[in-house]
Amino acid sequence: MKRLIKFLFLLFSTSVAASEIRTLDSLHALINNVAINDTVKVEAYIHLAALNLDASPDKSMENCKQAYSISSKINYQRGILKACGWIAYLYEQFGEIDSAIYYNQKALVLAKTLLKINDQASIINNLSAIYKNQGKIDQALALHRQGLKLRLLLKDKSGVATVFNNMALIFSNQGKIPLALNDFSLALRLYELLNDLDGVATVLQNIGAVYKEQNDYAKALEYYKRALAINIQSGNNYSIAYSFGAIGNLFEKKSALDSAMSYHYKSMTIRKIIDDKQGLSYSFLNLGRVQNLLGNSDSAQHYFEQSLKGFESLGDKWGIASVTNLLGGLYLKIGALKPAENYLLRSMKLSRELGYPTEIRNAAGNLQLLYRQQNNWQEALRMNDLYIEMRDSVLNDNNRKAYLTNQFHYEYNLKENLLKSQQEKKDALGRAEIAKQKLVRNGFIGGFIIVLLFALVFFSQRNKIRDGKKLSDALLLNILPEEIAEELKNKGTSEARQIDNVTVLFADFKGFTQLSEKLSPKELVAEIDACFREFDNIMSKHGVEKIKTIGDAYMAAGGIPIPNHTHAKDVVLAALEIREFMLLRKKQVTAKDTTVEKVLEVRIGIHTGPVVAGIVGSKKYSYDIWGDTVNTASRMESSGEPGQINISGSTYELIKDNFGCSYRGKIPAKNKGAIDMYFVEGTELSMKL
Repeated sequence: MKRLIKFLFLLFSTSVAASEIRTLDSLHALINNVAINDTVKVEAYIHLAALNLDASPDKSMENCKQAYSISSKINYQRGILKACGWIAYLYEQFGEIDSAIYYNQKALVLAKTLLKINDQASIINNLSAIYKNQGKIDQALALHRQGLKLRLLLKDKSGVATVFNNMALIFSNQGKIPLALNDFSLALRLYELLNDLDGVATVLQNIGAVYKEQNDYAKALEYYKRALAINIQSGNNYSIAYSFGAIGNLFEKKSALDSAMSYHYKSMTIRKIIDDKQGLSYSFLNLGRVQNLLGNSDSAQHYFEQSLKGFESLGDKWGIASVTNLLGGLYLKIGALKPAENYLLRSMKLSRELGYPTEIRNAAGNLQLLYRQQNNWQEALRMNDLYIEMRDSVLNDNNRKAYLTNQFHYEYNLKENLLKSQQEKKDALGRAEIAKQKLVRNGFIGGFIIVLLFALVFFSQRNKIRDGKKLSDALLLNILPEEIAEELKNKGTSEARQIDNVTVLFADFKGFTQLSEKLSPKELVAEIDACFREFDNIMSKHGVEKIKTIGDAYMAAGGIPIPNHTHAKDVVLAALEIREFMLLRKKQVTAKDTTVEKVLEVRIGIHTGPVVAGIVGSKKYSYDIWGDTVNTASRMESSGEPGQINISGSTYELIKDNFGCSYRGKIPAKNKGAIDMYFVEGTELSMKL
């Protein structure tokens, strides 16, 4: 916080004389003096905002809006820029993130208009931080790269170091350990050159966090303590509290709970003194978590509730999602099911909004246990599926991080071995000049063996990395279209695209809920899995892209990611084959078991129109599509009948020459009004036969 406030003062500095800003009274006198120029009044309001910032943030906001109003009336562009910057910062502190983004973007446009490069870089940094906290990693990285170019243009070493540190944090969270350590190293070097103790301590702290995630606790503690010593030396209470909290988390991960409690309590005490509201909320969360592990439910509940109150006042969604899950789990443990459900559903909602697999997994795990206790087996099964999906996502993410980390260590060790081998060769040549022929021969044999062993190790490791790359590529292609996967590997990102003509298919099973009550969970999952596996094969056969499954619903689309002219025909052919497969499966099942209720029947809906397609998520990539076309396709499915393929008028116009269809009339669809609908009977050839 201290660094951020200092940063704001440097960014939005004013030109009022020092003698005129010593007291609030002198500032109010300037504002009320009709003889004073309006631009000076704007500067006075900005100074008032700074003075009121800690004691009365609401008054600070009023001052900024006054400055903005006057600047707008007299078209004082620099004043508007300053006011927008301060208003954006205050909205962020109030937790009104959308407003903060709006005013930051407004300030950025003005800074570009006024050619204020330093202001542009500072605003970009603020926006990047907001997007990172929202989980919008691609936007955050793109802005950081813009900011880096501006800082280099300004030759601002401190600003460059800050950008490298922020980018390294993102790379670390993504599991890109070599990139993270490289950027941390650059940031650390620059901060050391500038003798910036706060900066050095911050980077040391972040490197310690990387080692903690790799379970190298000794190394992590070494870096944390180096950072703590620097923070104590500089007297930075905000950073001292952060260091104590980080060490507490490290001891908690090591299961040294008494030590963890001690450090978290130290952190909380300092944060209370300096009134660090956000930091205090995290301290309460940490204390509650450790108390819960120690079995002290009452103390844990008290700390969690304090944490939630703080996060709510700040609008910190990630914090709210974390603590509501912990509260829900606590209430579940003591048997208070209703409040447990309320907290867990709230955590699930926020976690889905943020797209954080770890938090979704945690909430789903607790909800599964809760629904089991309520004998709500259908919801318990749904939460179990979600838990497994998110658990695999987190495991894949951790495996990816471990692979990248091992690759980094391998490359480093390889360089060391090469240097060592080269030195050994030089030593052997030196000895060869003065040694006898026998020693030369023995030295040659020894050198050859060393080289041979090194070559064996080298090729073995290279093959492992190659196999690992093939595996990671195969996994990537399993969840993303090939074109998108290649773009992601080459660029590190994939931009969303507007595609004008896409045919979307939804397939759903009739009576799934009733069937779930008749079959065991194992039998039910096996049946759904068998159907969906065949659906996947059919989609691949017809060049249709599977998008996702949602419970017992299956979603696919033709004409993406590369547009084509056959998408409608491809999707309808796939739908006909799904229908044939389900009819055949019904015959097979009824031949073995005459219980008709145990047979699934499929209902298929298809619609054609424009969509937006792209990757969602930062920890587990998922290719998805959005738009009204998707909603209408879903309505086609829900408005259809079991065993039928229900298509919209727009799809019919594209396939009417290839398939026999029967017109159903204009049928009302939820939130869509009346829509022309058709049942697909078969291909033209099959209709003639």
